[in-house]
Amino acid sequence: MPAVVVNVLHFKKSVDLALFEKAEDELGRAMRDIDGFRGLQVVQTGEAEVVLLIFGESADALDRIATEVGSPWMAANVVPLLAGPPERRVGALIASAASG
Repeated sequence: MPAVVVNVLHFKKSVDLALFEKAEDELGRAMRDIDGFRGLQVVQTGEAEVVLLIFGESADALDRIATEVGSPWMAANVVPLLAGPPERRVGALIASAASG
């Protein structure tokens, strides 16, 4: 069953958009190499808050992505900038709609 990781990140200071351009390039490229990865979306929900949405074919695929790619990249690039630990949730994708 398709699954999604939702990470809410609270930064100490205003979000640096360059960090997420780097994430789109480096993190996205590394995630695409893992079987079962389906997508990454980053949403800025406040001046110092970002929500990461990571889509996978299954919770197992998302666990691999977190272990092999996400956690090391986040520890090196994002965690030092956070005001506290990320809020992380994993769940089954039960409804979706998109245009085209």
